[in-house]
Amino acid sequence: MDFSNQKNATESNEPQEERKAAKPKRPNLKEEEPRLKRLLNKRSGGPRTTEGKSRSSQNSTTHGGYVIPLRVSDEFCRFEQGVFVYLEPIGSIEIELASQIASTLWRCKLMRQYIDNELDAVEFDDVENRQLAMATEFPFEERYHYLLKVDESENFRRQRFVKFWSTSCDELSGPDSDDAIVAACDGRVREIFQETVRVMGLPNVHQAMHEKFFDSLDRVMLEANECRNSLGIKLKRLDDLTELVNYWIYRNSLKISAARKRIREREAIRIMCDPSIERAQSTANYTLTKQLNTYWLLKNTEMNTGRDLRPTTPKQTTSHMTLVPKRLLM
Repeated sequence: MDFSNQKNATESNEPQEERKAAKPKRPNLKEEEPRLKRLLNKRSGGPRTTEGKSRSSQNSTTHGGYVIPLRVSDEFCRFEQGVFVYLEPIGSIEIELASQIASTLWRCKLMRQYIDNELDAVEFDDVENRQLAMATEFPFEERYHYLLKVDESENFRRQRFVKFWSTSCDELSGPDSDDAIVAACDGRVREIFQETVRVMGLPNVHQAMHEKFFDSLDRVMLEANECRNSLGIKLKRLDDLTELVNYWIYRNSLKISAARKRIREREAIRIMCDPSIERAQSTANYTLTKQLNTYWLLKNTEMNTGRDLRPTTPKQTTSHMTLVPKRLLM
């Protein structure tokens, strides 16, 4: 028996149940029918919230600035008149083409104006509190985010901190306190109390020149934020950590400024590299090129004979020059 016969014999001996199991199962339409006939209102119909509706209303702008409707204004009329003066259209066809060219140029101008306005808004408008808090790793609750945008001088923040420090450190626990952790932390507060009043009360303070002192004060304020000293326990009882937040802002002022600058630069890059704006600009430029080519072709062609009224001057090349052998010139 050859190989083919052996193969056929083997296949014939396979159980019929295994063959049926190998076949793919067809979907049961009766079981799928309820799923296909269910109501679709929960997963279709467009946005329902006010924010979603306002965002979807800008879909035309998002998917191409060339669909922004033109507003007929005095400025546009003057702009169109200037285009007509330059193109000098004659006849209804050239006038219509010139009007289309003016509209396309006006769209390009509007898109450039939109980009400039967005960049100006990024430069002069302040960033959101949430963005700034995330960029600076703000360690306090969300209700204190607004303090990141409070414009106060460092001198004013120091004066207010000195006032808070002088009036809030009068209830420190002694060494014989029942809570050893609070007693140890209050001991560190007592060690730097006088130095804090002296340094923070100076008219001009360079933090780099008092690095060791600020390291100790940072530790005390961190323990207060964690309620490990009497100062933090008192602030927690009052449910007001504003002074701790102001001190943190004072210490991280450079970090906050750098984060604000990075956010603005990132937003400016997003605007300049927006694919919808790039697509709108490329579409407008392509349309303008086609319109100008059509206009100048019509302008330079005689309608009756189709003869080119302004033929292109051929470029001068060396192909027409006769090369004379050197031996003939001698």
